[in-house]
Amino acid sequence: MINGGAPPPPKPRRVWTQMFGGVRGRLLALVAAATIPIAAIAVSNAWSVFRTASSAGLRDAIVLREVAAARHGAAVDGMREILTGLARTPRLLEMAPEECDRELAHLHDLAQLRYSNFWLLDHEGRLLCSGLPARRGQSYAGLDYVGEIQQARQFVVGQFTIGALSHRAVLPGAAPILDAEGNLRAIVGGSLYLDFFLHRDRGTPISDDNDVWLLDADGSLLPLGSARAQSLPPPDMLSAMLATREMSALGKARDGTQHAWSIVELEPRLRLLAGISMEQAQQAAWSAFAHRLLELSLFLAACLIAILVGVELGVSRPLRRLAERVRDWAPGRALAADPQTGGPFEVRELDRALLAAAGALQEREVALTSALHQRDLLMAEIHHRVKNNLQVVASLLNLQADRLRNHAAKTEFAVARDRVQALATLHRHLYLHQTFERISLRPFLEELSRQLGDALGAGPESGVDIEIDTEDVEMGSDQAISLALLLTEAVSNAMRHGFPDGREGRIFISLHIDDTGMAHLLVEDDGVGLDETPADLDGDGLGMRLIEGFANHLGGVAEISGDGGTRIVVRFPLHRRDVEDTMRGAA
Repeated sequence: MINGGAPPPPKPRRVWTQMFGGVRGRLLALVAAATIPIAAIAVSNAWSVFRTASSAGLRDAIVLREVAAARHGAAVDGMREILTGLARTPRLLEMAPEECDRELAHLHDLAQLRYSNFWLLDHEGRLLCSGLPARRGQSYAGLDYVGEIQQARQFVVGQFTIGALSHRAVLPGAAPILDAEGNLRAIVGGSLYLDFFLHRDRGTPISDDNDVWLLDADGSLLPLGSARAQSLPPPDMLSAMLATREMSALGKARDGTQHAWSIVELEPRLRLLAGISMEQAQQAAWSAFAHRLLELSLFLAACLIAILVGVELGVSRPLRRLAERVRDWAPGRALAADPQTGGPFEVRELDRALLAAAGALQEREVALTSALHQRDLLMAEIHHRVKNNLQVVASLLNLQADRLRNHAAKTEFAVARDRVQALATLHRHLYLHQTFERISLRPFLEELSRQLGDALGAGPESGVDIEIDTEDVEMGSDQAISLALLLTEAVSNAMRHGFPDGREGRIFISLHIDDTGMAHLLVEDDGVGLDETPADLDGDGLGMRLIEGFANHLGGVAEISGDGGTRIVVRFPLHRRDVEDTMRGAA
């Protein structure tokens, strides 16, 4: 419903909403949509340059890996050929230990710059003979490659270690000597100086410009040439690469620079990792990408500025003037005409449409206000007539009860009269409250208690007082009907059965609402209680059954106790019905 008077001033809008929340924003969105193909092409080209640089880095890392693997794999292959060649002939096992020592020492002398020693172990890992002086029978079963070869029965390499006899860093290797059935007879082993790998890389472009490492089964690293630990991949990536036989990856090294890495398996327990820095290549790619984005941004900015200026002058200002005139308009006044007639045709058409709508709205408001007033009068008249009719019914029941001589029948008529009178009181409060769907509880319960007291003979003369303690809350008419009937039954039962033979006392009624919206109703008296009253209260317990039924209709459960007086407690959810407000808002 439109209220008279000037409307409140509009709430201040944020700059972003003011600039892009209307026509300008939509036009800007259209321009942005039109430039999407151009932006996509530019971004795609720049991204292609970046991906090309990245792919080139991976290819370079793979090439470096293959070159380094060929150089250093040859050294490992040489050790494999020597050891597997010795293992294929059982001649060493047939020699005396001293002769075996001399044979292995002679073999060591032939390549003493490359190999630290050669030795022969039995199948349990005890030393049989060695190229370097050593104590026979000493067990080397705890070395990693011994257990590995006992399982694999093929050539294996061990972890980087310090040689027990040479006292230098070595890479051990071993090959099995098998019998005809494939059982392990002995183990022939040798160790390759790690210095040999370093000497092979020293002074080469591979070692000077890039990073190459050897990694054993334990993950220990041997940097070759000028390889730096800061150029290694992160630990989690390195662990993933060690779990594969061959892998290439891009990422940030431990020093934060961009690198490409490639790893390959030289032996099942030995891998070679090559790394190449991609900082310069990626910087060039990012520079080209940023240049393309800058060009695109400048182009879009020029388009947007032109659109903003044009829309501001041709559309936004006329629309804002129209909005100001509409905000200043109030029912009963004509909508002011636009003093500037140079706006767009569409805005002038909208102006004329608003003038017509303002007149129609004013007529509609008058009609709705009149209809709502008529509806209120009709509802008040309905409740008033219902109240009058219920009072007539109560009077008829009272007259009929006066004509009866049977006390039980007379009591039944009185109970029915009290119920009807409670409903009449409820309808009177509904039309007095002027909402017709809600009722104020405190005045209603106070009047209902007075009415019941008058009808049942409560008061100072009878010695029974009715006390009320309730919050002033509103309740829907549906719940109010059940509440009125429940209180009528409870008070009637208390008056008729709780205070026999002129006994004095009080009836206490309390209704309170907790924080969760639950209503707590209490009706108690200090009469004789349920244990001392007849079992067929109000006609075979009909009153108590009605109380329980009304409590269920309220959405709760009646808790009835009769020790030292009757106590009725009902907890139920309070439904605040806003039907009337909804109807008024819709009107």
